[in-house]
Amino acid sequence: MSDVTENLLQGRWTEYQRLLEVRASYAPLVRLAEIDNVLSQEGVPRPISHKWALIVQEEKIPDEMYRKALAEAEQNVSRLKRMLSAETNFTYEEMVLAITLRVELQLLAEFLLKRRGAIEFAPDLADKDLREVSGNSQNVSALRSAKAAAKRNWGIPIRSSWFE
Repeated sequence: MSDVTENLLQGRWTEYQRLLEVRASYAPLVRLAEIDNVLSQEGVPRPISHKWALIVQEEKIPDEMYRKALAEAEQNVSRLKRMLSAETNFTYEEMVLAITLRVELQLLAEFLLKRRGAIEFAPDLADKDLREVSGNSQNVSALRSAKAAAKRNWGIPIRSSWFE
């Protein structure tokens, strides 16, 4: 378990650094949020959780990167809201996109709340629409498959109520 966890976290950290090199803002913070989410779960060996918690906590988030990430998060909330309000019957691929976006927004919001003590965007703005779409009998099968695929595709054991 410890070697697997260490390798998964190292992979996310490497991806975080790669995204910083290309001057991305939102995606690198989501990678840090993913690491933080894994560390908050039971079962992560103590030496690994301590090591990675320090790495994540010590990582500075420049104000410009933070502002750009917030703007992109707001755009993703709007995109999700538009997508969910456009129709009622969704394909599997559309449901994977919706679940993935919503989980990313949740991860980022939780991470920023820990880091900054506040969430300066509304990650839950499209939740009512997502729940309505989820409750539509035409979408039940696609949603169930999409949740499983999104969780599996993440490549790291993320915990989110949107996967349940």
